[in-house]
Formats: sequence, structure tokens, C-alpha cells
Amino acid sequence: MTITSLAFASLRHVVRTRILLTRIDDWNLVADVHGEFFRDIRPVNTIMQVSRFIDPDWLLEIEADAFIDDAP
Repeated sequence: MTITSLAFASLRHVVRTRILLTRIDDWNLVADVHGEFFRDIRPVNTIMQVSRFIDPDWLLEIEADAFIDDAP
């Protein structure tokens, strides 16, 4: 995949997300918001707690893997 092909990705292409939280007690709220975006797509999801990020003001990080099938 080239960087230019990323412009053609959308939420429907997301197959996996990872959510990293500094406060694991927030998982339910974050999962609710995740569900608002991915309710019909239902990618594999992992939620985990981390001790901190580089910037202490950051509370979460979300990673998303997408698959774009360019077969005809």
C-alpha cells in the first residue's frame, strides 16, 4: 500500500482497532464512542491500559488497521 492509497480508505475499511488508555476506568465511555463510529462495521478491538504517554496530558491513543481490497 502506498501513502497515496490511504486517501481512499474509509471507516468501512477498518478491520482492527487498538485503544490505549492511561485510565482504564474510562474504558466503558471510550467503548461507547467507538461503537458510535463502528457499530455496523465491528472491527476487532483491543482495549488496554498504559502507564503514560510522552505528553502527560494525553489520555488515550487509538490505532486503526484498514484493508483496502483493490481486486476487480
